[in-house]
Amino acid sequence: MTKTILLASFIFKDKLEWFLNYLNKKFNIKQTSVFLYETSDDNKVMVTYKLVIKEGEKINFKKEFPNATIIHKKGDAIYSINGLNKLIDNINLDSAGNLDYKSIKIDWSEYQNKLILIKNNNLSITDIKRIL
Repeated sequence: MTKTILLASFIFKDKLEWFLNYLNKKFNIKQTSVFLYETSDDNKVMVTYKLVIKEGEKINFKKEFPNATIIHKKGDAIYSINGLNKLIDNINLDSAGNLDYKSIKIDWSEYQNKLILIKNNNLSITDIKRIL
């Protein structure tokens, strides 16, 4: 059995070629399986890719991917679980207390081409544009 994890790394543009080679050589992730996005940071691009982990295999994410975040997708919306939970909290400000996060419906059409993350303990919703 294998487990597939979708990751996003934020890479300086001048290090992009090195990073793509690293993914290919170390993890056999081909450039055709990698997607690039422009973000609000003009110096970096967001690189998304799937990492396949074999059963029993261990990977030190902090060492191998220090600038990576585990992400999820709904259409063209990209989010982290923490970002999604904070978004739900913000949408339901009047329902403080015990929220059933799984039962909350999100209108994903409002978040297409957006990146939803937590930055400095705050919700960050950033425009993104796929470039490759």
